[in-house]
Amino acid sequence: MIYLDSLNDAVQRAALNRSRLLVVAHEQVEEVGYPQLDLNQKLSELLINYSKRDRSKSVSKLVDQLVVTPSSDVVLVSGLEILFDRSLAIDPLRLLKECSKQKTLLIVWPGDITKLGLSYALPSHPEYRTYKASELSDLVFLATNAQLH
Repeated sequence: MIYLDSLNDAVQRAALNRSRLLVVAHEQVEEVGYPQLDLNQKLSELLINYSKRDRSKSVSKLVDQLVVTPSSDVVLVSGLEILFDRSLAIDPLRLLKECSKQKTLLIVWPGDITKLGLSYALPSHPEYRTYKASELSDLVFLATNAQLH
């Protein structure tokens, strides 16, 4: 886990990694000047056309298409909650890492970010998921006290 204090520095550092993934806390997001993609909205609009059985087979391809659509080399991706839906049977972070090989993704993490790792939901929740810091060594994080302007 690499923490940087400047958005520009973090974007440049992420561009050097194999997976060009930059993580920010949801409370940090303001106007950042990059195209924005709300996965909750866009992905649900697409998945509604698929049967429940076919959704898990199609979700990776659909997310990849949504991410590459903006012409910018950096995209702010929010609304990640849909990726934690257990019926989709995917690992949200793994999917985002794969998608970030094509362009830098500035993802708005909907859960907790700590020095120990990332988590989403409470342990008693069916969509609960954690990622240990050791699994996140190739990710760049914007420090919680950093400014996005």
